[in-house]
Amino acid sequence: CNPTICSRDGIDNPDITLQGWSARGEGGLRLQEYFGNGAWAEQMRVPTENAVPIAVTDGMSAAKWLGLGSMLVPYGGFLAADLRPGETVLVSGATGNFGSCAVAVAIAMGAGCVIATGRNPEALEALQQRFGKRVRTVPMRGDETDDRARMIAASPGPIDCVFDILPPMATATQVRTALMAVKPYGRIVLMGGVGMLGGDDLSLPYPWIMRNCITIHGVWMYPPHAVSSLIRLVQSGLLSLEHFENTVFGLDQVNEAVVHAAHHAMPFQQTVIVP
Repeated sequence: CNPTICSRDGIDNPDITLQGWSARGEGGLRLQEYFGNGAWAEQMRVPTENAVPIAVTDGMSAAKWLGLGSMLVPYGGFLAADLRPGETVLVSGATGNFGSCAVAVAIAMGAGCVIATGRNPEALEALQQRFGKRVRTVPMRGDETDDRARMIAASPGPIDCVFDILPPMATATQVRTALMAVKPYGRIVLMGGVGMLGGDDLSLPYPWIMRNCITIHGVWMYPPHAVSSLIRLVQSGLLSLEHFENTVFGLDQVNEAVVHAAHHAMPFQQTVIVP
């Protein structure tokens, strides 16, 4: 059940709600009121087009498929950037939940190399061990010039696409450090939360954007067709949901599940509620 619910009218600017999460504007609130709560229930109301059947086969449990939720977010960003096989991608904020999934999705889509950056060396090392030689890691040290130089040096060639998924507590400087490592004619995807807690606005040099023909995509979630497309990536074996470790709770254990999730929030860890 795709939680990104869009109104069927106003196609140029539809009302949107994330079921069980948040809503945008008055129209989004009306959608939220009608469709109600999310999947922590025995039954839930979803639009017909948001319900996608999946054949649970090959011994993979239904709970494993919940990994799609985390994978879909970066997948939407890479679709917007038209990521192509063989390209080099830099994931800024690769050690978080969505950032780690972005590494997995980029590899599944055929990226020749993924530069994974973050402030946690242990988490970066875990990514490299999990995904192999197509991933190269760069720990962030806090100096913009030095960090960017090490990103570029780690890449086997020009960086085609930079994907930013940094959290709200990160700074605009951290974002800019990675963005300006992209090659001329490169693409940038902004899907993080920087600025939501205040702080400086993102400052990028106008001449650099213009003369290098940089394309910047602001992306929130993903288009409707991304769901079935990502399912096919999994079913083909290109993207594995076996990376996720599930801990399962019954619906009457929802409070215990929330506590467990708070203490097990590392990448590829899922707390699953099964009615």
